[in-house]
Amino acid sequence: MTKVMIKKFINKSVVGILLLASSIVSNYAIAEERTSISFGQLSKNITTDSRLAIAKENTATSIVDQDIGKATGKTRAEILKSKTNKPSKITPLVRSKSYSNYAHYPDFTIYGATTLLQDDYDGDGFYQTFSVSFDADIISYTESQWAEVYALLYISKNGGPWTHYYTTDSFIIEGDTDLDEYEVITTFLSGYSTDHYDILIDLYQVGYNDTVASFSSDDSNALYALSLESADYDEPYNEPYIEVIEISHGGSFSIVVLLLFLSIYVVRTINRKVGF
Repeated sequence: MTKVMIKKFINKSVVGILLLASSIVSNYAIAEERTSISFGQLSKNITTDSRLAIAKENTATSIVDQDIGKATGKTRAEILKSKTNKPSKITPLVRSKSYSNYAHYPDFTIYGATTLLQDDYDGDGFYQTFSVSFDADIISYTESQWAEVYALLYISKNGGPWTHYYTTDSFIIEGDTDLDEYEVITTFLSGYSTDHYDILIDLYQVGYNDTVASFSSDDSNALYALSLESADYDEPYNEPYIEVIEISHGGSFSIVVLLLFLSIYVVRTINRKVGF
């Protein structure tokens, strides 16, 4: 084997290693893509058993929120900017049942929020499934005042930017009753590293582009520093099985060791001959 041949071999090897490294980096980037699945419903319709069943269904689904536009991954600033550039669909804001001849501008508020964590398969204290429940109220002239609303939910990793992870379906709220409390159960499937996350909720009235109420970790510790990770970070740890083989005949070598020594000898011999 000549020097030229060896150099060509080395060059090809380097190229192959670079291509392999590029492929690994590309696959890693794909694996890091954030995917999630959420389910939203009035809290009064969700029981402990159904919550567990929903979480189980979330992990088995093949259609994620990112595929159907329920989770855009955009920052809150980007979404707010895009909404200000869109015209509202309805002219009068809302009408009271008692004062139907006048356009009223009620106040909306999110009274409170609670969170639940579940599904920690590797036992590290970080969970792949969590639920956020919030009670939105409308404050107007009568207790029977109602409105159709929906919410955008955002997540912030360790104080980072707010990122959109779910948009609820529209639902009805009425006065200050807690019977219209809404719950969103979410499972992070991939791309969410083990860390602490904050939650923010923006409430919208259907037909309008401005937020009518917001609620976040600044308002309640229930939305602050949730211990979360996606399913790809939540794999249970299994002790590796190590097989120990005792060699009963002294001085004998396995075929693998012999091949290793032979390979080293051949490489050194070639290097000496070509002057490497």
